[in-house]
Amino acid sequence: MRHVFRIVSLSSMILLMALPCLGTGPHASAMPGDIRDIQESGVLRIGVIDAQAPPFVFERDGRLTGFDVDLARTLAAALGVRPEFVRIPGGWEGLVDAVAAMTVDIGLSELTKNMARTQRVFLSRPYVLSHIVFAANRLAMAQNRIDAAGLDSVQDVTRHFDVPGFRIATMAHSSLEPLVRELFPRAEIVFAPSSQAAIAMAYEGQADLIMVGESIFEIAVHADPGLLYKIDRLAPSLEDPCAIAISPGRPDLLRFINDYLEVHPSRPRATPREIIDRYMGPPEPAAGEKLPVAAPGPRDGRVDEQDIVLVAGLHVLLLGALWATVVRRSSSRHWLLSPWTVLAAMGLGGLTGLYFPFLAAYLSRPAGLYMGFWRMCVLPIMVAAIITSTYRLLACGGNARLLKRLLVWTPLLLLGAAFLAVGIGVVGRPGADFSKEAQGLLASMNKGMQAAQPGGGLYDQLMDMVDTIVPDNLLVPMVNNENLAVLFVAIFFGVAVAAGKKQGKTTLIDIMDTILESFTTMVRMSLYLLPFALYALSLEFIASTGLELMLAILRLVVCLTLAFIVGGLLSLFLLRMRLGIPLAAIWRDFGPIFLLSFSTRSSVISMPLGLERLKNYPQIDSSQTTAAYPFALLVCHYAYAAFFALTPVFVGQAFGVSFTPGQYLAIAFLALLCVVSAIGTIGLSYVLLLAIVCGPLGLPLEPAVVVGMAAVSIVDPIISGVQALFGCGVATLVVDKAQPVPDACGGTELPAG
Repeated sequence: MRHVFRIVSLSSMILLMALPCLGTGPHASAMPGDIRDIQESGVLRIGVIDAQAPPFVFERDGRLTGFDVDLARTLAAALGVRPEFVRIPGGWEGLVDAVAAMTVDIGLSELTKNMARTQRVFLSRPYVLSHIVFAANRLAMAQNRIDAAGLDSVQDVTRHFDVPGFRIATMAHSSLEPLVRELFPRAEIVFAPSSQAAIAMAYEGQADLIMVGESIFEIAVHADPGLLYKIDRLAPSLEDPCAIAISPGRPDLLRFINDYLEVHPSRPRATPREIIDRYMGPPEPAAGEKLPVAAPGPRDGRVDEQDIVLVAGLHVLLLGALWATVVRRSSSRHWLLSPWTVLAAMGLGGLTGLYFPFLAAYLSRPAGLYMGFWRMCVLPIMVAAIITSTYRLLACGGNARLLKRLLVWTPLLLLGAAFLAVGIGVVGRPGADFSKEAQGLLASMNKGMQAAQPGGGLYDQLMDMVDTIVPDNLLVPMVNNENLAVLFVAIFFGVAVAAGKKQGKTTLIDIMDTILESFTTMVRMSLYLLPFALYALSLEFIASTGLELMLAILRLVVCLTLAFIVGGLLSLFLLRMRLGIPLAAIWRDFGPIFLLSFSTRSSVISMPLGLERLKNYPQIDSSQTTAAYPFALLVCHYAYAAFFALTPVFVGQAFGVSFTPGQYLAIAFLALLCVVSAIGTIGLSYVLLLAIVCGPLGLPLEPAVVVGMAAVSIVDPIISGVQALFGCGVATLVVDKAQPVPDACGGTELPAG
């Protein structure tokens, strides 16, 4: 019994001795001195800057929130105390002073860790690894021939921008100020009242390069994507770790926070981009601005009954008018081949795509098969036409004057088109007051676009162009649809045939004529399906782009269309003057050529039809027409000249560049060089040739290409249609009037030489 009493007494004494060591926190018995003081007070004093610093520290609906705020709350909960936030004036340096004076226990507000601050306060291990980013004005880079793709390191940035005359901006009295002075000692340093103001200076062209925090730059782009229209974030950056400042008299708290950041299961590992998305969400539209809405998919096909009634009624109305005006009228041409039927199909398809975009998923594939058939016909038509045309130009002695006329009229007409486009751009000013919404659209398109800037010097660029023209394998350009290489081989082959001495050259040319005629027949037979294909293609185009894209660059599209209309009217004038027939008859014969090229977005596809129409007129020499028309169609590209001249004017106005008369003159001549380089290019790839104009003028290429792509995606049908008409007009301009004596090259072999 005595032993039991001793055991109970000893246990009671041990329990009484342990009671003072038990605290209110979860681990209070294990906590050392300065942490115990905080736990006894029941409050963790947390200093944050007295300013909005989203997404780390900011107020929303009157409540303090942000990534750093939530982190501080979890730290206080781990200590078993209540968080008390104190707003500290004086920015980040004022926050460090408050922590050093022990006014607060800790301080955090995206606080950068650097050596100067470590000498005044304790700084924890980094909890977010941010970066200091370099962002440059795109126009300044273009004017100084600085290629962003070649800036791989900070040393590359300093080498290009640390020169007298360059303006480098950053926030005044920030941790970046001494760093900017160290990296750019020879450049002009410009200080802004805030990082946001520095970004605005780069956008307005008041600074060539800025250094700001990554999160601040991402937030600015998040709020206004149009910033990327004029500012390019460079790839190099400097590490900018964020840490928590701890009062120097609290080493135990420092160890606790470091351990917490290292081993706690909910320790933060987010990137600045993820933090912005988490705390700020998707960007909200500005006042009066609507965010683009994705077109619904095939399974999203919820439709309004009123829309069905409206679209169906318009279909019935338009088809009834077509039946009354076209189908019922007797004509030698089938009603499916009528230009009015084609226009009606395109209009109804666009209307349907606007109201029911989900139908594009079902109709685009059959239309794609139809277009694939026509693309298949382009290559043999081009090869056969160029070979026979080159042969007849060179083998027939009477064509010497025709060749001279082509060499004289082609550059004159192209320069005239370029000067006209420049004049329209100067008067119409399509790029002036470019809207923020349009800039945001171009910036968003720019993100997914590959760099189009040609590398190397002038010699390397010329050799790269030659590499695309001269193939090392005859089959490769034909398989890959590399039309420029195919065009070179066809011209060279035609020259060789004309210069050869062997008999039987006429047989080869006859075979080429047969190939051309056969594919012409194939295209003619497929024209009966053209209205149905155009209905589906118009539906797909409107459904995929919507009206937002067209409205964004409407003024450029209008100016381009005006220049193209002038070219179309000039074509009709040339046809009227040389053929001597009424305009109604010209439209009856050549209107289908325009519509065919317009609908297929290919002027080459109308080549057989154009040759057939021109050869039917006895007023002009048919053999010279056969030789001249393919070259007029492919080389004398009026629409390209207008596009390459007007688009740089638009880009210059959008960026606030004032051109001199000499520069306008240079734009016209450089546009002529672009047209020659664009012969045979694939699809819309000719837009990349804007580098030929933008480079010497110091214009940023990427926005120019984006603008050009967006505009061409709308006006490309007009480009093809106008060029088909213009080729016919130029051909009638350069050929001779028909002679009573048949041409010797019509079907007889000429002696060698």
